[in-house]
Amino acid sequence: MSLRDTTRALQNSFVSSAPLPEELQLTVEAFLEKHPSIDDNDAQRLHDELVTIYNKNVAGFPGKHAPFVAVLRQLRPAIKSQDQLSEWWDLVIRPTIDSVGHKRDTVEDAKEFILSILVFDTDEDHSGYAARLSAHFLQRLLDAYLVRTRIPTRDGPAASPEDDFVAHEIEAVLIAFGRKKPKVRFPCCLTS
Repeated sequence: MSLRDTTRALQNSFVSSAPLPEELQLTVEAFLEKHPSIDDNDAQRLHDELVTIYNKNVAGFPGKHAPFVAVLRQLRPAIKSQDQLSEWWDLVIRPTIDSVGHKRDTVEDAKEFILSILVFDTDEDHSGYAARLSAHFLQRLLDAYLVRTRIPTRDGPAASPEDDFVAHEIEAVLIAFGRKKPKVRFPCCLTS
């Protein structure tokens, strides 16, 4: 399965108002199997196509959000750079885990997407890129968590039920990450 065939299948699936065909998942799986180590140029082309699909066919169509998050999670191994991942964090992932009203499967897909960035194999990270990427997104996740957790004061409002719910969802990602016994270095602690 080529990149062109995969992006064409994605475009065709998200243009339609019908539910995503099951063949799309098989198409994405076949693409990832054929290209287990996608090069940076193809990764950028895939990213650009996904952004186009998102902007034209998903943003503003709530019914397409869940299937898109599922596809994004599935394609995570082909989304490589910090800039690409940051764009998906801002467009899709954070809004999914940092709000209420999404279906459980959609939230789980978003949590798995971010967890796949946080957890990495230290033996395969010779350059330290995965560690830096993990630390960067761990900081973003912690920032989102801290916004939702407020210590009640006499003068200030207590956390809302929505804040409690979202904080719990973010805690779940942090706990899952912690159970992997990661070796973490925060950006503030990295030497230049």
